[in-house]
Amino acid sequence: MAASEYTPLLEPSTRPQNRSSRWRVLALICFVVLIQDFAEYLSQAPQTEIWLEIVTRKFCPVGQDGSECQMDRVQREVALLQGWKDTLEQVPGILFAVPYGVLADRIGRRPVLLLCAVGFTLSDTWTKAVGWFSDQLPLRLIWLGPIAQVLGGGTQVATSIMYVILADLFSDEEQITAFLYVAATVLVSEILATPLSALLMTKNIWLPYLLSPAFNAAGGLLLFLLPETLPQTPPSQPSSSEQAPQRQNFRGRIRAGVDELSRSIAVIWRHRPVQLFLVVFFIAYLGMQVMKLLLLFAADRFHWTIAQASFLIPVRGFTRLLLLLVILPGISRWLIERRRMSPFTKNTRLALTSSACMGVGCLLIALSSHPAGAVLGLVVYALGSAMHLFARRIITSLVDAHHMGTLYTAIAVMQGIGVLVAGPMMATAYGWGLAQGGVWTGAPFLLVGGLYGAAGLAILLGSWEGCKDDLEDGRCSETIG
Repeated sequence: MAASEYTPLLEPSTRPQNRSSRWRVLALICFVVLIQDFAEYLSQAPQTEIWLEIVTRKFCPVGQDGSECQMDRVQREVALLQGWKDTLEQVPGILFAVPYGVLADRIGRRPVLLLCAVGFTLSDTWTKAVGWFSDQLPLRLIWLGPIAQVLGGGTQVATSIMYVILADLFSDEEQITAFLYVAATVLVSEILATPLSALLMTKNIWLPYLLSPAFNAAGGLLLFLLPETLPQTPPSQPSSSEQAPQRQNFRGRIRAGVDELSRSIAVIWRHRPVQLFLVVFFIAYLGMQVMKLLLLFAADRFHWTIAQASFLIPVRGFTRLLLLLVILPGISRWLIERRRMSPFTKNTRLALTSSACMGVGCLLIALSSHPAGAVLGLVVYALGSAMHLFARRIITSLVDAHHMGTLYTAIAVMQGIGVLVAGPMMATAYGWGLAQGGVWTGAPFLLVGGLYGAAGLAILLGSWEGCKDDLEDGRCSETIG
């Protein structure tokens, strides 16, 4: 249940909350996120290793050279399994985000969040069960697991509702701090779980893999301790003589809402800078998925075990945590206070720098012939991981507040499409690279590196055109480039 950068699906409530209890709720949410993400990272490396072993038994007859098999057919199949699993897991969130958002406004945030936990736990348990009974079941049956996430809508809905709960509790100024704590918690779980998983894998590869559902269940049970933040405003009971006019009024509001939505969409899609930044969000979330292949790539390129390759994950997590808590706040303060840079120009330059870091990082990983090169590339990549955050700030400043809801919906759609496309695309690129051999085994990273270059160009053009359209607002007091 990773707490990533998804747009909240619901409007936050305005119900006043007890000031002393808000931070306790935040601490509980952070603890739940820590446990759930700890479970995910605990199982990531052993899952890859187990799938490799299962596919090797299937594709490699006894006596065949196992290393040659693993270099080609086995890794291509595992990449395909992972890619389509990630893609299919996005479908419930895309299809059911709005219905569950409406349900959360009717019955409360906590029941829907509990439903998300049930669906996710069932899906995860199915994946583990298929692996355990792989002698009787085809491994591709793991692709049926996301069906269980129809209950609750998956991690997208869960993450959004968690953020809405925080928005219910905290003011606009306090929300920034609250969201920062949640994001930092995700990175801490990544840093802690991966080395522990590698250690447990030396004892038994199934040990960390089967422990993760227990952590998922524990995190779900802790959700019962969350307070309900939905406003308690019982609806009035209209008389029968009032119901007909109210139904007509309701239909009128629906028509007005549809008309307003159509106007907002038209305004956004006619705005070229907004179109360019929507492309940035598509590329950002597509590119992030390449890291799902990091373990397979490192094991193949450097002849490591999956447990050894898994130590690259906390390197990325620690760098991102340092970026989030130390580097970005310091640079932002220096650019505004010392360089007298406007927030718009600051965000644009940081977004461009971030896209360059992610592109260069991917290229370094793809071309590295020594582990040190891959580590350097991973660090450089992680230093650019806030690109989508700066892009969100820029695109928000380009659109009137009146159209903000439609804009955030468009962003969420582009993010979802990016993740959907990424799974099969990365698996295909990796399979092609394995067939070519040599440096081409890093084909997914080469592809994503080029896409981040395109994202940087879109940021530059979108910011320049946005400034050109709104110079009178005083947002662009310095040169963008």
